[in-house]
Amino acid sequence: MKLLFGEAAQGCFNPPEEKIQKLNKWVELANSARSTGNLEPTPNQYDKAEELITFYTFAPFVLSLNRVGLTNRILGLAGISPFEENVVGIGLERQYLPPAGYLQWFKKEVKSHPVRYIREQSDEHLKAKKPLESRTHVDAVIETDKLIIFFEIKYTSDISHSTTFNPYRNQLARLIDVGLEEAKSSGKEVLVILSTPSTLFERRSRLYYYKVQEYSDPLMIQKDIGWRPVKQIEENLLAVKWIALEEIFNLLYKDFNHPDKKEALEFFKERNLVTSEVKNQLIS
Repeated sequence: MKLLFGEAAQGCFNPPEEKIQKLNKWVELANSARSTGNLEPTPNQYDKAEELITFYTFAPFVLSLNRVGLTNRILGLAGISPFEENVVGIGLERQYLPPAGYLQWFKKEVKSHPVRYIREQSDEHLKAKKPLESRTHVDAVIETDKLIIFFEIKYTSDISHSTTFNPYRNQLARLIDVGLEEAKSSGKEVLVILSTPSTLFERRSRLYYYKVQEYSDPLMIQKDIGWRPVKQIEENLLAVKWIALEEIFNLLYKDFNHPDKKEALEFFKERNLVTSEVKNQLIS
């Protein structure tokens, strides 16, 4: 095995060097583990690493000359009428500062945290002028003239249900919150797309299933992002949608030609993320 689509990595990670080194390390460890029969979790991180799955999923988009067409087809999968005419950029593993308004609002809220030592830790953070929330990690971002599309990619994991100082701030709400901040400052709308294996979503075994259902209602979003007015959510958030990871992968790989494509298809097949249509591509 090798790290695939090296040229795509240069164009979607910022900066790319450290990320490429990390991905290569996973591949090297997996090759060693498979040759020796080592089944320990650390050397086999390659088998379930969501960062690697995200990179391989979006590599065809990064390398495509038809990003507008692919974006509109993704919107179609999300049940949104395609309308984009220009793609400004694509990025993977981007970090966003927590909204300043949220940090200010939360200074009072954290005093009600149920755990004593957490309350005391928050006091120390505030005295040292440290933020009560770290940067938010966004797996993939596609920006168009009208939209900022945030993708959260999950393989076997669930969304987190809290942050260090906020026991109620789940990962999807956090993503929506920083997306709203970006949309507000840019004059665009934000679309948040959660993408997971279809079986895990359909079996309702993860918290994200229930939150995606709830977040079709701005009032339910506002309950989890209490510092924002409902009107602000309604004006800046286009939607929160779920798309099966298999569907995004199949869409982006369907007309994609690349020397690494066959090995990438095997990668997704090994993870049970292929449709019958893709299996036929492997055979042909």
